[in-house]
Amino acid sequence: MALFDGLRNRDIKQRLKNPIDEVWDRRLGIRTFGWHAGTGVPGTTNSYMPFVPSVYRDTLQYLRAVNLGPDDVFVDLGSGLGRTVFVASWMGAKRAVGVELVQALTDGAEANRARSNLRDRDIEFVCANALEFYEPDMTILYMFHPFGETVLEQVLANLKVKRDADANAKPLRIIYANPVYNDALQRTGWLRKTAQLPVTKLLFSSTGRYETAIWQSI
Repeated sequence: MALFDGLRNRDIKQRLKNPIDEVWDRRLGIRTFGWHAGTGVPGTTNSYMPFVPSVYRDTLQYLRAVNLGPDDVFVDLGSGLGRTVFVASWMGAKRAVGVELVQALTDGAEANRARSNLRDRDIEFVCANALEFYEPDMTILYMFHPFGETVLEQVLANLKVKRDADANAKPLRIIYANPVYNDALQRTGWLRKTAQLPVTKLLFSSTGRYETAIWQSI
């Protein structure tokens, strides 16, 4: 029984079904497989979607699409165990930040940071509500359908207020994976869509994969 529990705790089934992602986890020295139920009451400001990690290949494609470089500060809202944050840092981001509402996931991401082959990079994980978080140096924002439409609208509205009050705010690119509420970004008036990335074929993966929208501040 103890052996079975140990294997289950390592998400062995998902690792076997997604060998390429397992190879990347090992390459970066982290453990990012897992699942966490959605939190809060749907439609409220404390409601977040279930956590499921992005596919590594997709994340690499997204970050190349926005031309991530050494001057970029990357932020992931709903960062889970940190997979996308680590990829951004590995690709050369100056700073990579993960924001997560669930403390257990934040703790897991921090444990990953401590053991990671990237532990000497500028990587940070913050347990916070996205409605209350602002990174003044942010240049790339990543969201993998982390919350419902009401919360998304409030996050974008709050971001606009804070950017308007920040004389040093930099141009912003937004990666919105599984863009269920693309219209909410269109309605902001300060964002324009620059690309819609299709789902590409990928062998040896059982993880759900989605189109992704790329947006940019006007």
